[in-house]
Amino acid sequence: MEELKRRILSDAVVGEGDIIHVDMFLNHCMDMSLMEKMGNTLAKRFKGCRITKVLTAESSGIALACFVARALDVPVIYAKKFQTGYIDPEVYTAETHSFSMEKSYTLRVSKKYLTEDDQVLIVDDILSNGQAILSLLELVSKAGGEVIGVGVAIEKAMRDGGKVLRRMGIRVEALATVERIEGQQIILQ
Repeated sequence: MEELKRRILSDAVVGEGDIIHVDMFLNHCMDMSLMEKMGNTLAKRFKGCRITKVLTAESSGIALACFVARALDVPVIYAKKFQTGYIDPEVYTAETHSFSMEKSYTLRVSKKYLTEDDQVLIVDDILSNGQAILSLLELVSKAGGEVIGVGVAIEKAMRDGGKVLRRMGIRVEALATVERIEGQQIILQ
């Protein structure tokens, strides 16, 4: 997606290691026009697939997942990282680790909202090591549902997440792919 690629090259900032900060347009201060276009583009890539739910993890993937779900005309579910008083006590859980945040979390989805009848598209903002997506796959598996594919805004090809998912036979669609980082420069495929 050319508009996203332009924004990455003009606005993204390389942080420590190979962290790519896109919070100025993707996951903190969001460009809603761009977000809508990305959601529509991902939905088109999965056109013809029977999808009943879009699933993401709290919180950076929620906005993109909402636009994808809206374009597909299906509900969106987000896996919560924290147990709250208002989440149903009957939940599926999966552990995940965020390398960018250097924290581990338990993801939770109410059993009411994810069932064996669901055909699920997993959506996230960035695919790096793939830990969050692997945990979302586990949640769908525990519910007895089927994962149709994974859609992400940005995939870091220099990390193993996408390779692991593809070796598992999972369809992965990325709107922009970072091939590598050279100093402070992002090189896209």
